Amino acid sequence: MLIPKEIRNDLKAHHNEMLKTFNQNSWIIPIITLLHIIPLAIGIHGFWKSRALNKQLKIEREKTKQLALEHVTTVETETTDHHCKFPCLPRFMHQAHNED
Repeated sequence: MLIPKEIRNDLKAHHNEMLKTFNQNSWIIPIITLLHIIPLAIGIHGFWKSRALNKQLKIEREKTKQLALEHVTTVETETTDHHCKFPCLPRFMHQAHNED
């Protein structure tokens, strides 16, 4: 899609006016450049800081997991932890048979 002729003429007039301003006041160029660089630098700094904090968070999560694993002393399965706390009949019979 082509830009209409009026818009092209307006953009050309604006560009010519800006070039004329820059030619008359060349000290504006470093200031405008600086104004564009500052937000870019802040964005880059924020990206790297966020990345470092995310890495630190992963390290802390892993440390927490390791500490949790150290505190687990016994793991009981469903077969050893019976709901009524009595040994099942086959195990009871086996124990009774071995005592004789």
